[in-house]
Amino acid sequence: MPIKVQCTECQTVLSVSDQAAGKAVKCRQCGGKVKVPGVAAGTAAEAPAKARPARKAQDPDDLFGDINLNQVEDTKKKVCPGCANPVRDEDIECPKCGVTVATGVLSQRQRIRRERKGPPPEEFYRDVWGNAWKFFKKHWTYAIRTTLIWSMCVSMALTCAYALNFYVTRRQASLEEMVQKEKANVTVIGDRMYIKIPEGKGNKVEFDGKFYQQDASLWAPHILPWQEPPAVFWIAMTAAFSLGFGGWFWTMATTITNTTMAGEKRVKRFTFDFFANLTLGVRFYAWPTVLMLPFLAVAGGVAALNPLAGGIVAAVFMIFPILVLPAAVVHMAQKYSYRAWLLFWMARDFGRSIGASLYVFMMMLFLVLLIPGGVAGAVAATSQRLVPWLQAQELAATDWLSSNVMALEAGGNLRFLLFQMPLIFSASFAFFCVLFGLISCQVIFMMRVIGLYGVYFRTDLSIVNEFPDFERATFGPRYLAFLVDLIIMVLLTGVGMFIGQMFGFLFSMYGWSFAGQAALGVGGLASLILWGMYFSFGESGAARATLGKWSIGIVVMKDDGLPIPMPMSRDLAFKRSASAFLSVLTLFIGFLSCLWREDRKAMHDAMTKTKVVWQPETT
Repeated sequence: MPIKVQCTECQTVLSVSDQAAGKAVKCRQCGGKVKVPGVAAGTAAEAPAKARPARKAQDPDDLFGDINLNQVEDTKKKVCPGCANPVRDEDIECPKCGVTVATGVLSQRQRIRRERKGPPPEEFYRDVWGNAWKFFKKHWTYAIRTTLIWSMCVSMALTCAYALNFYVTRRQASLEEMVQKEKANVTVIGDRMYIKIPEGKGNKVEFDGKFYQQDASLWAPHILPWQEPPAVFWIAMTAAFSLGFGGWFWTMATTITNTTMAGEKRVKRFTFDFFANLTLGVRFYAWPTVLMLPFLAVAGGVAALNPLAGGIVAAVFMIFPILVLPAAVVHMAQKYSYRAWLLFWMARDFGRSIGASLYVFMMMLFLVLLIPGGVAGAVAATSQRLVPWLQAQELAATDWLSSNVMALEAGGNLRFLLFQMPLIFSASFAFFCVLFGLISCQVIFMMRVIGLYGVYFRTDLSIVNEFPDFERATFGPRYLAFLVDLIIMVLLTGVGMFIGQMFGFLFSMYGWSFAGQAALGVGGLASLILWGMYFSFGESGAARATLGKWSIGIVVMKDDGLPIPMPMSRDLAFKRSASAFLSVLTLFIGFLSCLWREDRKAMHDAMTKTKVVWQPETT
């Protein structure tokens, strides 16, 4: 039977086998030797129990006096030697800090990960398929939403385009018929139509429901219908639904990429906002155009000589935006996305991650682009037979509806609204549901791939997330802001030309022979005034920027040497606008001076002692 003995060093009670009687054993607590008393034959005498030392009286004011601190540590749980977080027995590296549990130091992989602020790039090719597939299984409902939204947008865009064609065709035929009836007084030369009033008092010419008593010049029948309100309405509707298609692509791409780069496993729920998608839809079509603007200008010059050759050159140039699309989406998901619009930065990012970019491009080509590209090629190859067949099917369907549902006049507006438009929309929606249903799953998959591309190659991409307050803006952001402002300037030019036409009408009433030239001069002057007001009022107002600068995130301030620069006054803003006009007279060399100047100033900045800086966070 076991013998109980007590260590004289640490007072630990040991239970040893009776075979150790008369011998010495080692204490398991302190390591000291403990002598086991012998046992007389035929007896089971035990060693006399040693009196337990008197227990020290506990201080009644000590709250933790009876706690044994040796038992506070939980020796059963395994913890990381680096951050002391609990780890599992099967963990080789700590999931929190990445330290190797056995050695307490970082592995080579974790050192590379910390240096690059992401995983090693060579693991991208191994992990991308499995990670993207797991993500898709959790978010397969987004594929259904993508199919429905894209099918709706494209079907509505085609239906509106069909309505536009219906109106323009009928209207043009009607105008040409009226020209034939009044061919003695109405002449069409090129893009203009001239109405000549016969000589004689009280003579007049009736055309398109109006009576003309003076000579008039109108647009030709093949142009005039496109400028009338019904055509403008259908053009706007077609553009709106086309923007909705591209906007949903950018919404999903940037959302999934942002989620992936943030390390989150699921996309936060969000609702479909059609108007927000319209804004992002502009980006879908404008981004490749702005990115390749210099090369598209070359293609336009070639097209002026040979339209077919120009189209081929433009198509070849537009391959590059597809190659750099992963890098562009990563930039678009950041706070400052202007580098995605600049050819230099996109070419740089593509060169630094060319292997991964080509790998993602090939995945995109075979998983997403192959099916719609094949369908588009088949439609183009069979269009001469396909279009007449579709028109025949449409005519047969509308005739059947007119015979069995409601008798409506062939070619009438009511028949078009009640029969033809619903048929076109229904057929288009069914077709595109099938087409987009075949690729929507791959689209969600590829958006996750693009996000992983950003995670693994974050260091190689020129991502910008913050700027110091009042940091001077370089040429790239200012160039993009100018492109946005250029669109506003074109619209203001239209307003100025309209003002000039109004003055020209007044001049013609007074019989001025140079009314046309005067109208052109007034229109040009009004346009210059509107440009100056746009830049001056914007840069001296509360925003301290034009719409283009504000959209990029840059503002115009005084260069007064103060830590916080002061805004411009209205007078200084007008002087700056006039100086910018002088920069135009230098063939834009004054604008380009911010490329080589150390202070990043253009000529009109230096002339007015102003500077263009990044907007601070507190503004």
